[in-house]
Amino acid sequence: MKAARLYGTRDLRVEALDDPKPGLGEALIRIHACGVCPSDLRAYLGSSSHSANLPRTPGHEWSGIVVELGDAPTEGSVEGAAPPSSVHVGDRVVADWRYVCGRCYQCRRGVFNYCEQLRRGVRGGFAEYGIAPLSQLRVLPNNVSFEAASFCEPLACVINGNSAVPMALGDDVVIVGAGPIGMLHMQLARNRGARLIVSDPIAARLERARALGAHDVIDASATDPVERVKELTAGRGADAVMVAVGAPEPIRQALQMGAIGGRVNFFAGTYPPAELPLDPNLIHYRQLVVTGSHDFTPHHFTTALKLIQYGIVKVEPLISHRFELDAIRDAFETTAGRLGMKSMVLTA
Repeated sequence: MKAARLYGTRDLRVEALDDPKPGLGEALIRIHACGVCPSDLRAYLGSSSHSANLPRTPGHEWSGIVVELGDAPTEGSVEGAAPPSSVHVGDRVVADWRYVCGRCYQCRRGVFNYCEQLRRGVRGGFAEYGIAPLSQLRVLPNNVSFEAASFCEPLACVINGNSAVPMALGDDVVIVGAGPIGMLHMQLARNRGARLIVSDPIAARLERARALGAHDVIDASATDPVERVKELTAGRGADAVMVAVGAPEPIRQALQMGAIGGRVNFFAGTYPPAELPLDPNLIHYRQLVVTGSHDFTPHHFTTALKLIQYGIVKVEPLISHRFELDAIRDAFETTAGRLGMKSMVLTA
């Protein structure tokens, strides 16, 4: 089979590898689509620890068709996953890469996204074939395309972060960053009854935000986003701010945007790591609640597929570029240059 192999910074090659073989409780899947994720990009650019253990095949936002099953598993599935008997050859599936144990301290208290025995068996989506444990597969509804299903993983992460931030009907909610992640946050907040303000320096992304339901947009390249948020909220500031950009200045702006009793979520990781000068009185006197969020749980992944299935969150309008596997470097460079929105690699 053909597979992309990352050897180093900006060194991504398509090579011929032996076809994988499913083992006990696993499925062989003919991959059809895999999205380029920011974590993939960081490894490609050499800006995070994900650049270790090279060469390897990146990609974890993938979907495809089951072409072969290994032997039946001896244990039941993890919470939220499809039972093994529900997966058959010919099924269209999406793979959840977070293979949690369900038994460690964090899992037993329901914090599956911090499983202490997390297994990473579902990787390597930028290839023609992939292997996944049966417990990690969700069978796709007929109306969900392979490309749309590939958004289950990022949407699951967004559900985790968004649901951790209280939002009442009519709350003024600011989304800082109008990339694919910001647009997922925006749609979830809209479904929770929020008034939506989106800030980004790229005009084309702001246009997409308007098309997907933003009530107001702020061109961060032409105006002070903090002052504009205050103008749009009668001087109060935002009830909630979702920071979908990992950089010190957007984070600083988000904290300044918060109203009295406001909630601010740092969703995106910041690479390289940075320190942020901060007057703690800002948090103290405004009584801000500042939170972070990381990854997702099995149930978040299942919920993401349901939201896509019923059109509650629209993901296909976020795809701006499609690439064949042989052009995968172009897909990564397009994403690195913030050209368009989501880059999707099609392998079948």
